[in-house]
Amino acid sequence: LKGGQRLRVEEVAAKYGVSSTPVRDAFRYLANLGFVENIPRRMVVVKEITLRAIEDIYAIQSVLEGLAARLAVSHCGDEDVRTFDDLLRRMADALARHDIPEYSKVDILFHDLFLRLAHNDRLAVMVSNSQDHIARFRFIMLRAEKRLEASMAEHRRIVEAFRHRDAEAAEREVKIHILTSAELLKRIVKQGEQSDIFPGS
Repeated sequence: LKGGQRLRVEEVAAKYGVSSTPVRDAFRYLANLGFVENIPRRMVVVKEITLRAIEDIYAIQSVLEGLAARLAVSHCGDEDVRTFDDLLRRMADALARHDIPEYSKVDILFHDLFLRLAHNDRLAVMVSNSQDHIARFRFIMLRAEKRLEASMAEHRRIVEAFRHRDAEAAEREVKIHILTSAELLKRIVKQGEQSDIFPGS
């Protein structure tokens, strides 16, 4: 949905063939996440993506996921490296087909793997708090020209760090990967291209 777009309870309920109650519940949930803002007369407006939001979310995410990668190295076995390699192959296949939804799906599995290997439940909860926003941003970025190829290279470097059990390199490469994504997204927003890259439906 486009930033600034207004959504009415009755219209959304009719579109999906449901009552107004689950739609109101969904609007409240989305408002709590910061995706929409409540306005009078039973409607919400989709929040615009701002540079401040990008900077805030990605700054936090880079530190948290970088720490997760560092912690994960000490728990990473040969089987885990093989799982990373398998995920890389799936990403490469998706890249060859330019299948953005599939690439995004595997990308999530990739990050979930080292987060799981970190064995830190509190850290996992903190990371999950911003994942919905990251998912929204990821879909925009992966449609940008050459981003899939660059993302693939970044993921390969992360796996090499795990392969060599280099905790410092794993943390560094994950941070670079996340902050590179942030810089790309900021450029897209500054250029006013988000409406073309992430059209409404």
